[in-house]
Amino acid sequence: MRLYIILIFTAVAMAFSTGYIALFLQGTYQATPSDILKIDQVKQDFQREVEPRYIINFNSLYFSENQFQLLDPRFTFNQRNVFKEDNRFGTSKNCDVPFSDLLNQNNFNKVWIWEEFRCGRRANLPREFFIQDPFIHPSGQSFAYLAFRLGKNDYDSRAWVMAHLPFFHVSELKKLKREYGQLRGIFEILEGVGEQALNDLIRGKGTILTSEYLFARLTYPKIFNILEYRIYARNDLESFLKDNSPYILHNYKRGRSCFYRDGGICWDYNIKHIFKLANDSTIILFFGLIIIILVVVRMLLVKLKAQRLEDEQRRLALRVLTHEFRTPITSLTLLLEKMSRKYESFDEDLEEVYLRMSSEVHRLRRLTETSRNYLKAQQNDKLLELNIEKVDSVNLFVEDIIAPFLDAHEGKVVFKPLPEDIALYQDTYWLGICMKNIVENAVTHGDFPVTITLMKQKNKLLFEVEDKGQCQFESLGIMTQEFIKGNKSSGTGLGMNIVKKVCREMNIDLNLKLNPTTFTMTIPINQSGQSKTFNARIKRG
Repeated sequence: MRLYIILIFTAVAMAFSTGYIALFLQGTYQATPSDILKIDQVKQDFQREVEPRYIINFNSLYFSENQFQLLDPRFTFNQRNVFKEDNRFGTSKNCDVPFSDLLNQNNFNKVWIWEEFRCGRRANLPREFFIQDPFIHPSGQSFAYLAFRLGKNDYDSRAWVMAHLPFFHVSELKKLKREYGQLRGIFEILEGVGEQALNDLIRGKGTILTSEYLFARLTYPKIFNILEYRIYARNDLESFLKDNSPYILHNYKRGRSCFYRDGGICWDYNIKHIFKLANDSTIILFFGLIIIILVVVRMLLVKLKAQRLEDEQRRLALRVLTHEFRTPITSLTLLLEKMSRKYESFDEDLEEVYLRMSSEVHRLRRLTETSRNYLKAQQNDKLLELNIEKVDSVNLFVEDIIAPFLDAHEGKVVFKPLPEDIALYQDTYWLGICMKNIVENAVTHGDFPVTITLMKQKNKLLFEVEDKGQCQFESLGIMTQEFIKGNKSSGTGLGMNIVKKVCREMNIDLNLKLNPTTFTMTIPINQSGQSKTFNARIKRG
């Protein structure tokens, strides 16, 4: 018990210490105006000292607003929903299939020219076919990509593809790279840019961070509407930050801590700098908590191991005693049987001695049987092998189990059978052990009268045992622990533990109700007589 108290106080101390560290970090982990000035200085130093891999003016690649749609993932993705799984527009097949869905599309003239070309009714496409809008076919694919797929007139040659990369949708660049290898210039970068980064690029965000690159927009007067970016390798960025600043960068995500948000970018302190912010006492406390956690875990493991060893030693001792008791108990039983033949010749003193001996031998046999059942229930993960039998008469079955108690305590133990007898399917041996233990518990530890009642509620049978005694246990969980005994008990403290394990194996629920103390087993009834699953609820209250 002392060890558990120590562990509780340790957990409380760790909770307060953890809260202190959290408050410390929260208080210092907010950007001040001086921090923002330092971050701006880092940005200026980075741009001055690190050369960008590319400086790209997207207006020089994409001349019109319509051509910028080739950078926007929304256009191709939305259009594909209209012609889902329709791949005929990049082949010369299925030219006889009606394409009425295309009639209402914008600039149908260009769509019609393409249909004539792919179906062989036109030998060549107009010279300016690919460089004039619209650039995206209603199927969601660019006209350049459809020509590449069709393969006519050398449209699938590397030279033609590389010369027309600005007219492919950015989502199609991956397929071109698989076909031809590395793409040229900015298109090699755009091929690996994700959908979110493309959306930020279309919106002209100031800073865009991808897995491999940092896009930093150059500032021009708004009247010119120029979209131009410096593109840095992310490896260069992280190397510079590591050597020249205490910061790391990541994309902003809602719900994630962020020291300073710069558009869609978060500036955070690296771990090394966080430790520098903490004073010596905080660092000592932090590592002290780690040591305490390790010690607590070690203590728990040692305690669990010791408890497991102690339980095993108890079981071993119980197993040895149970084995050794069987032979003398059998011998005593045989001697009592021989003495019973001359019982009529005994005087009153010998009769009293004989009855006392019989009672003690019966108690020893009961203790041995209880221990044997407990040890048997501990052997396997599946504790019981149930043998389901039909009980033709529930009233007779229960009456046979409780008959010794009715005879020994005539008038003090009352049995109320079902008004209309029923049948059920159950393992009679284990069900009998549970019922017998519950009745014996009431007779031994409770006060008379003890009432045993059978009731039927819908499709359930209730076996209820009520006595007028005061239960010393607050809950059934405590009562059914191993080796837990009541004040009046002279047994091993395993009877109710066996009941709990058997009921759990047979899908029986246990419950304890006080004042008056009442046990109730609730067993579902299958009218067809074919169920092998029984639920039970035991109340003692």
